[in-house]
Amino acid sequence: MDKVTHPKTLLWEALPSNPLKFSIMAVIPEERKALKELKIEIEKNKILENEDKVALEFQKFVEIPGFRKGKAPISLIKQKYSSAIKEEALKSVIKEKIKELKKEYEIISDVEVKDISESNDIYEVLIEFEVIPNVEIPDLANIEVEKKIYKVSDIDVAEYIEELRKEFAQEEKVEENREIQEDDIILAQMEDYDKDGNLLSREEVYIEYMKDELDERLYSALINKKVGDSVEIKFDDGTKQVFKIIEIRVRKLPELNDEFAQMNGYLDLEEMKQKIREQLENEAKIRSEFEYESQIIDKIYEIYPFEPPRKLVINAYQDLIKNIELPKFENESEKKAFQEQVLNFAYKSVIRDLILRKIVKERNIEVNDDEILEYLKMRGEENPQEYLNKSKVRGQYESLKEAAKINKALDYVKSVVKTKVIVE
Repeated sequence: MDKVTHPKTLLWEALPSNPLKFSIMAVIPEERKALKELKIEIEKNKILENEDKVALEFQKFVEIPGFRKGKAPISLIKQKYSSAIKEEALKSVIKEKIKELKKEYEIISDVEVKDISESNDIYEVLIEFEVIPNVEIPDLANIEVEKKIYKVSDIDVAEYIEELRKEFAQEEKVEENREIQEDDIILAQMEDYDKDGNLLSREEVYIEYMKDELDERLYSALINKKVGDSVEIKFDDGTKQVFKIIEIRVRKLPELNDEFAQMNGYLDLEEMKQKIREQLENEAKIRSEFEYESQIIDKIYEIYPFEPPRKLVINAYQDLIKNIELPKFENESEKKAFQEQVLNFAYKSVIRDLILRKIVKERNIEVNDDEILEYLKMRGEENPQEYLNKSKVRGQYESLKEAAKINKALDYVKSVVKTKVIVE
């Protein structure tokens, strides 16, 4: 028998809050909901009719003493396996009802039977399943959005190069007995104590003394401290950490010259500055376009909100997790916060996808191979023609074509909405 239930999604239930950060308070009408709960009625006569068919199936594999397999009388089988036959007959009729529902709904999940009750002549079956919700598109010409254009300055280029210099910096021990200064690197012995004052662990740690990076309590405690000094940080739960300063180090940055530029793969310093500016300008353009497109989708969704299918959101989440480098989590709270952030992005991506697919359908958007090649170039593929050819051989052409259609739909939306450009 086909599955009629779907497993609970633990990830979804584990998160403490609705991951859709831009969700709105408007009531979502039933036709725009993804999770459906329906009560279907099944006449008991229909079950009785099915019991004979089920009993014939049982006859093929059950063994009854005194009879060869498959030869036991139907009447005896129905008597011996009455309860099981009745249950299977009911499931069979429910499956038929579900097939009928698929003509009305675009069901994308398994169907879960939540409850079965019966009266004199009928069974009432409560079922739950997910569908692609009805997505409505407002008059795009009435939507107003802002597009921020981010300018790259000489200061931006200089700051980028300064960070690059820090990556190549050499650490030198400070010999003089001076106080800690901004950007120093501190070698310290850290001791962890429980709330009763018992030592739990002791280890050497490196601390980068930067105001915007370091914990505020530790940063303040280390002000004016020298080698040999100790500082203590107390926590609300009664535990504490003690840091004893062993050594202070400084970074010696490489000279900013042609040699440094060549170390990073450039011909000279001038080319390095130019290439870095181009890189930052490209990143600024990508950021601007991403924010602009996200704002448009948000506006559309605010007018006609709908419920994204949980199944699609979880699938999108899992795809994201597979394709990103996971950070190291210091505790469960940090891990959960990261999960929520990725899930929120998956949530938004499903909303974006469903809206653009609806526009593709409404406007009957199609693309040819030339347009697919342009899409691949925009996506950054090094050899678009080769990629296109391989997609046809590997059976991936239709999905690639669909992605190009969605991108074309997005271009259409951007051409229709009212856009106010702001230069920052």
